[in-house]
Amino acid sequence: MRKLLAVAAPALLATSLVSAAFAATGSSHDPAERQAGEVIKIEDARLKFEINATDDDGGIQVFLDADQWKRMSIYDPRGHRILSTVTTGSMGRQGATELFMESAEPTFDELSLEALLERFPAGRYAFRGRGLDGERYVGSAVLTHDLPAGPELVSPIKGDGRQDPDRTVVRWRPVPAANGSPIIGYQVIVVEPDTGLAALPKVTLDVMMPPTADRLAVPKGFLKAGTEYEWEVLAIEAGGNQTLSSSTFRTSR
Repeated sequence: MRKLLAVAAPALLATSLVSAAFAATGSSHDPAERQAGEVIKIEDARLKFEINATDDDGGIQVFLDADQWKRMSIYDPRGHRILSTVTTGSMGRQGATELFMESAEPTFDELSLEALLERFPAGRYAFRGRGLDGERYVGSAVLTHDLPAGPELVSPIKGDGRQDPDRTVVRWRPVPAANGSPIIGYQVIVVEPDTGLAALPKVTLDVMMPPTADRLAVPKGFLKAGTEYEWEVLAIEAGGNQTLSSSTFRTSR
């Protein structure tokens, strides 16, 4: 996980100018129809905080999806460039589409939550890029400081007895809205961290549950006997920020 660096950069383009550019040029999704200087809207751009309530740390995640871009930068609400990436060589000729990255997650003893939020202020972040044929990519994402509480894990937790691999149910307590922002779902992840196979580093069950959920029955056949598993539940609020709690359990033989 890498820390995003804030570097001084030119001020963001005004929203009115971006809208005018779209009106003048359109936004074709067919690469064959694109022209140098054409403005194309980025299909998906997101920023969010991820807080680990168990390990008491946090960081930020970035995701974007756009067709055949060569360069991409992100600017914070103050106009500072916080990320810049360039494809070169064979990747530069091929073009990139999706990008996902996470910042480093120092503990709150090293970097307090208050300092983390100050480093990444709430507001609209601008995404700007260039395509293979000189077209310009534009987009934005809103980052909020609405952080959910970490779900309280009920069972199984570290120290509990061994679990029946065919009847394991993981349980948690739902959390309230985050600063008024409703919880929109829970992501439940169960991981076998060490498979013993270099080409298969982890076996993972990853399920999205509705905001009313407080348990998940692990499907029969997924868990192996006599095996250590890690599991976590992430509470996700409407702006995308998420806070997780984690624990471990072992199955019976």
